Amino acid sequence: MGQPKHFIVVDDNRTNNLICEYSIRKLLREAHVNLFTDPEVALDEIKIQYGRSEKETATVLFLDINMPSMTGWDFLEVFRTFDKQIHKQFAIFILTSSVDERDKEKADADPLVAGFFSKPLTINSVEMVMDQLRD
Repeated sequence: MGQPKHFIVVDDNRTNNLICEYSIRKLLREAHVNLFTDPEVALDEIKIQYGRSEKETATVLFLDINMPSMTGWDFLEVFRTFDKQIHKQFAIFILTSSVDERDKEKADADPLVAGFFSKPLTINSVEMVMDQLRD
């Protein structure tokens, strides 16, 4: 994956989404950031936008675990059914307020998940993501 300029944040908390956007844009002014409070809408958009595009778009997705309509784990199960061409365009990072060690272990064991961060997303966390994807 090349250096991403596209970011998607899926979190039911609007305030957290704005914090994420701020942290991303503070480091990467030209970043394209899509914020979703509804995970089902995010999945539909991903399937449509990334499924029909002929050019690959390196994208970072920050995903909350605890959401009312669909958990982050449920989101990943649906995402897993998407075409592999879509999968390879994404680096998915769990972004959560959960302090349950089992969530971190589950994220570490999931091949679709590239990392795990605690809320709120900081500029330092965005730098860590970019460094990880640079390697």
